[in-house]
Amino acid sequence: MPPELSVVLPCYNESRGLKAILDRYAEVGATERFELILVDNGSTDDTPRVLQRLLQDYKFARSVRVETNQGYGHGLFTGLQAAQGELLCWSHADMQTDPGDVFRAMSIYRRSDDPQRTMVKGQRFGRRWSEQFVSWSMQTVSTLFFWTRMHEINAQPKLFHRDLLVYLTSPPKDFNFDVYVLYKAKRHGWRVESFPVQFPPRQFGVSNWAATWRSKVRTMCRSMFYMWRLSLADD
Repeated sequence: MPPELSVVLPCYNESRGLKAILDRYAEVGATERFELILVDNGSTDDTPRVLQRLLQDYKFARSVRVETNQGYGHGLFTGLQAAQGELLCWSHADMQTDPGDVFRAMSIYRRSDDPQRTMVKGQRFGRRWSEQFVSWSMQTVSTLFFWTRMHEINAQPKLFHRDLLVYLTSPPKDFNFDVYVLYKAKRHGWRVESFPVQFPPRQFGVSNWAATWRSKVRTMCRSMFYMWRLSLADD
């Protein structure tokens, strides 16, 4: 029997945290029919070896390998294309979003008036003011470009029916994947429901885009340029 839900986690050099994330999904998803897809997104550490060893003990999980990292969005879309569930979801592999939030999102989805055309997503709290400022700035710019409210663009998890995939015809390979999918959902009349999620600091690794204020500004500029181009597209 195929899973009801497919959860995609992009993993880039996350080998130290894989055991913890698998243990947590085993705990919170014990009563659900789901699969966990760990996308080894071109990792250069020992992630492939760790996954090969660990996945023997977690029958609900499997891995998909991207040989050369082409970006966060490419890894996510690779995982979504490999998914078998009727419902699709993606989240973090670094425990910044609790796996329990995935199944909270699933409960909200099931209670929706029109679940098949509803996206359920997180709304982060407990973040530093600098991170909140970046998020507020980006959602303000995106709202102006798209003429629709785009709240907490990068908050996860994001959960939706697989019917949304038909609209993802030219997804970006980089971090703009989140805004692309959220925009497509709204563009085609899907309702977006948010719920509060905690967002603690990363347990392992360092964020590439948010390491310094210079990198944050560079990322924001790239994202604004992408949103401008996306707002002009016809599809």
